[in-house]
Amino acid sequence: MSLKKDYFAKPFENFWLLNTDSSSLIRKHSPTLPARHHVYKPNNKVRGNKPVDIGYEFSTIGLSARRPLYNIREAPWNLPLSMRLIPFEANRNSFTARQVNELLDNKGLPFHGELTVNALDSNYSSPEYIADTHSRENLVNIIRLASNRNVWEQLTPQQQQQRRENNTDNRGTDAVYGTQYKLSEVKQWDRSADKKVRFGVLLANGKQCIAQIDLWENMLLRTKRGKNMKDKAFDLVSIQLLDAKDNTPIFKRRIWLGVWGPRRKEIRLEEIYWAYRNRYDIEHFFRFGKQRLLLDKLQSPDEEHLQNWFEVVSLAYWLLWVAKDEARSEICKWQQYDPNYKKRANFGLAASPSQVQQQTEVIILSFEQTPFFPKVQKKGKGRQTGQTQPKRKRYKVLYKKKKVKNKK
Repeated sequence: MSLKKDYFAKPFENFWLLNTDSSSLIRKHSPTLPARHHVYKPNNKVRGNKPVDIGYEFSTIGLSARRPLYNIREAPWNLPLSMRLIPFEANRNSFTARQVNELLDNKGLPFHGELTVNALDSNYSSPEYIADTHSRENLVNIIRLASNRNVWEQLTPQQQQQRRENNTDNRGTDAVYGTQYKLSEVKQWDRSADKKVRFGVLLANGKQCIAQIDLWENMLLRTKRGKNMKDKAFDLVSIQLLDAKDNTPIFKRRIWLGVWGPRRKEIRLEEIYWAYRNRYDIEHFFRFGKQRLLLDKLQSPDEEHLQNWFEVVSLAYWLLWVAKDEARSEICKWQQYDPNYKKRANFGLAASPSQVQQQTEVIILSFEQTPFFPKVQKKGKGRQTGQTQPKRKRYKVLYKKKKVKNKK
């Protein structure tokens, strides 16, 4: 991390932007690796096949480096800060919460004392992650919510007092949850948005549209699995993309976001939209890392070697990020009709990770080559005659057991 911190990118002026997500590491033919289990793997080849495979899951926290420029297509740089294998017995959201807290506790990084925003998908909208990171004063979580979720309005002190007076037997604690709202029935709500904003955006396919953002303040989720959510109010954000000509919705469903954190009021609605839009850059890192940086190609019988390989791939990606200033955004013959490559070259924007990797050999050859020359080494003795290696222990694939409900 000491090598990386001098090259941190801050696309937003008021805060640092992190992207957090998990991905699968397929290891179905590695019986000597312990704690392998079933993980998600998309399967569109054979109809009816379940989208699962055998391997591991790893959690990644990346630093977003894409600036929210309008009408300009910037390269989707997402710099990995922490990549770790998720243990089989651990809850994924609780493990990610500890990973985020350790990153924020590092006093050598700017996230320790400055406002930091973390953008996550709907898998992390659970009490395990929200409750374990809510105590962070400088952290704001922007988490997507499923369109079929229910949220509750937080009662004000006056409403709590009124309910207490209407309670004839005067038993129980003060009520916290108010009216229930279903996200799928937003048109039937009796409460209007507290804030609204509209601005123009340009999609990746070149289509111009209008982003309409509505915000409802002080909403709550229900307490579950022993994680208290009564004191963790959040702002509910609705994002709907409209056609610029007739104001009709482009997509059938709108995007629902929850914004948690003591300093969430400092983030403007436009910044919330661009911060979550940059979250998709971590998907590009997963694809680029597996296809071009051999992220999932290491064949090792040791789980610790896989964890060390994550650091090697992370440093390789950061090396491309540092070398982007020496690379140029060139337009190949088969890319001359793509407007994104044209804008990147015409506006002098940074090259994409793929373009930098293609030019890395030329950049390295421009260095002084003396440190790279092969050094004289003694030959190793190798394995002696008659020496044998013990067989490695083989492990079975682990299965998660179904939870047994307590019978009264």
